[in-house]
Amino acid sequence: MKRRGVQARVSILALALLAATAAASGAARDSIDWRGSSVSVRADSSGPGASYAFAVTDPDGTVRTRTVSEPAGRPYVRTGNALFDGAFALAQVELAADSVAAITDGAFNDGAPLACECFETGEKWHYVWTRDLSYAADLGLSYLDPARTRTSLLFKESGVRPTLIARGVAPVQVIAQDTGSGGSWPVSSDRVVWIHAALDTLAALEARPAAGFGRLIYRIARDTLAQDRAYAYDARVGLYRGETSFLDWREQNYPAFTATDTRTIAESYALSTNVLHVVALEDAAGLASRFGAPAAAAVYRAEATALRRAINQRFWIAEAGLYASYLMPGVRPWPVPTYDLLGESLAVIHGVADAARARIIVSSYPSTAAGPPVIWPELPGIAIYHNRAIWPFVTAYALKAAIAARAAERTEAYFASLLRGAALALSNHENFEFLTQATAFADGPLSGPVVNSPRQLWSVAAYAGAVIDGLFGIRVGALALSIEPHLPVNLAWRLFGDERSLVLKGLSVHGRALSVTLLRPATAAADGWLEGSTVSLNGRPLAAPGIRYAELRSDGINEVTVRLRVRAADSPPPRILAPSDPLAPTLAEHEALYGPPSPAAPIARRDGAVVRLELPVPAARTTLEVYRDGARLPPQGAAGVLEDRPPDARATTCYSLVQRWSDGGHASLPGPATCVAAADSKGALGVDSKSVNLQGARLGRDATGRALLEDWGLPSQALELKFVPTATGLQRLRVNYTKSAAPVNTGITAAVKQVTARCGGQPASEKGTVVMPHLGRGTAEGASTAFVFHATAGRACRVRLSDGFNMSYLEHFRLYTGGEGGRDGPRNRATLSGFLFDFLGAAPLADAKR
Repeated sequence: MKRRGVQARVSILALALLAATAAASGAARDSIDWRGSSVSVRADSSGPGASYAFAVTDPDGTVRTRTVSEPAGRPYVRTGNALFDGAFALAQVELAADSVAAITDGAFNDGAPLACECFETGEKWHYVWTRDLSYAADLGLSYLDPARTRTSLLFKESGVRPTLIARGVAPVQVIAQDTGSGGSWPVSSDRVVWIHAALDTLAALEARPAAGFGRLIYRIARDTLAQDRAYAYDARVGLYRGETSFLDWREQNYPAFTATDTRTIAESYALSTNVLHVVALEDAAGLASRFGAPAAAAVYRAEATALRRAINQRFWIAEAGLYASYLMPGVRPWPVPTYDLLGESLAVIHGVADAARARIIVSSYPSTAAGPPVIWPELPGIAIYHNRAIWPFVTAYALKAAIAARAAERTEAYFASLLRGAALALSNHENFEFLTQATAFADGPLSGPVVNSPRQLWSVAAYAGAVIDGLFGIRVGALALSIEPHLPVNLAWRLFGDERSLVLKGLSVHGRALSVTLLRPATAAADGWLEGSTVSLNGRPLAAPGIRYAELRSDGINEVTVRLRVRAADSPPPRILAPSDPLAPTLAEHEALYGPPSPAAPIARRDGAVVRLELPVPAARTTLEVYRDGARLPPQGAAGVLEDRPPDARATTCYSLVQRWSDGGHASLPGPATCVAAADSKGALGVDSKSVNLQGARLGRDATGRALLEDWGLPSQALELKFVPTATGLQRLRVNYTKSAAPVNTGITAAVKQVTARCGGQPASEKGTVVMPHLGRGTAEGASTAFVFHATAGRACRVRLSDGFNMSYLEHFRLYTGGEGGRDGPRNRATLSGFLFDFLGAAPLADAKR
């Protein structure tokens, strides 16, 4: 992908990313000017409990104000800059507001409160959500309030309902995947982020509260990872299936057809979700070693290593210098040239990307003057939410990645975005428009962000953590804390002027009170970092930045002083997207910011060994690219027509189209695939076929007389299919079903079944799953995810479908009243109409070549 158009490599100051620059006198400024708006902050004192009066003047002259006072018992900062100190106080005030005694949600307990000394998700979201809580814990909640964080995390783990255990369902203890696309897990499978958050929290707890918590985390991690290995892992590809983490509004970052087709998402492979599984496996290895299970630890480490390797082999797009956000499913999964900031950042932070790739990623992912968008490039015709948006919690992870990659200018830009967003909005909002950093941006039917909550928990944690962990460099471990500041020289000068002493007070870790002072050298604005040179504890010099808790006194305040020095930085400057007018970009600027629209599906007809494709007319200023089973085909034939000769005429072949800007810039997301089976394919079985053993289940009929296996899938039910392949190689099974009573965008009852294939001539049976996601109300019929297995021509296979597991089986969801599978009892069922076997080819699955 060419880098072009509105991109420029310029300084943060030139783009006014932070207007709180130092005055000529060297005094820190306490205001920001941004796109016709300004914010100023006034502090009433320099002692504990100070109040900060924020005043924002909007372009129309409207003045918005908010005054916050530092809450007692919470950390605070003193830097000589009321804007910086006040924004930190704002985060502490909002963290206190998010700390509640009861939680509510309209889809649980009929909206009645549930007692829980927990964190709620935000001003508009009064419940505890696994993903939001876990990322917030990782960003700072774990040490800011470890007891409440532990309580909140434990609310999101669950055993199986006792009624199901009595019927033979295994009594596992796992993490709850919240309601979501297609009926939740395993369409979405990022719940493992909880494991790392729990370990962060364990490290911050004192010995007595931590007692037993570590073993419980290990059990939950063990059972959850075993489930994900059985139901979400694809051994042929070496990756976990499931939706991108946090990016969970289908058409906001996936092709538009996924708005009603979550099967594609369930079969796809997401960068972020796979990185989270690497982290979870490594965390589980550490827990297994700690609790006397070295063999299990070795298995987890081996699985993490293999997964890390598969991510690097399959997701990396060298010409972009980034990992693809996800792989499209198919015979050969292929990387789509769309990118997401959370996935890239997690890969850098957790070492999935090596040092060289980490630097490339941090320099390649673009930012606007307002901050980094969470997806790239943006999608045309899609309202602002994940698309065209900045999310502070993701920016905080990008900040961590920039620090890890030693990118000083990126670190400065990302922190500036966090500070400016909180100050101008007078709250730590959920999200912002990506060019203006507005909390509400008018663009007709595309206006947004369409949902946006003040004091969003992970945004609150993001800002607090960016100061404590990011700039002050305080890391909380199980036995010790380390203090390794990472403060860009330019950021320090522009924020704090000549102020030499930056102090964080009131932080309590393992019951010990800390006051951390960073002493800046006398230096003007310059490239590079301020890093620790010497560290002292209560006046005593330390040999290393690590401080064991046993060294800290339990009474009084532990004074830690870090003397900073300047270290040069050699990282490339940020890649900035700066349209001349964000409200009306030029045509060239639009094409630099957005990908083209996705094309329609091709029309395909097979004529013996040849497939003839009729292609749609490409959109203006674009060219069409044709992909066969994930591999791009060379242009050929007359306009609008392409004839292709697939390598195996017996195999089902799938074609997808992509549009690319004519100058070679951004590509669109793929359109829907068109698949063509062999002309003599006879792999379809009705549920009333003699090759289907219903094992006692009763058939029904629809209005046309077609046989149906209605509402099938009780824990005790199974069925067996007899299938004789006509070619040796990989076979694919899909189940045709209806499940139209459940909405496509939420719920917990994706039907999940185990599949076992025993085929003559094969050394062993193969096991896997099929998932039947929600189809949306009124949708007639869909096809399940694929179960792929190897078989020999002419040798009979017996394929057994039996009960699996879904989120409705968990006791946690007994209180769910927003749809089926909650208070009305577990539900893992669908109405089946048939089964489709097709041949995929003689060769093993391989990487698609781009």
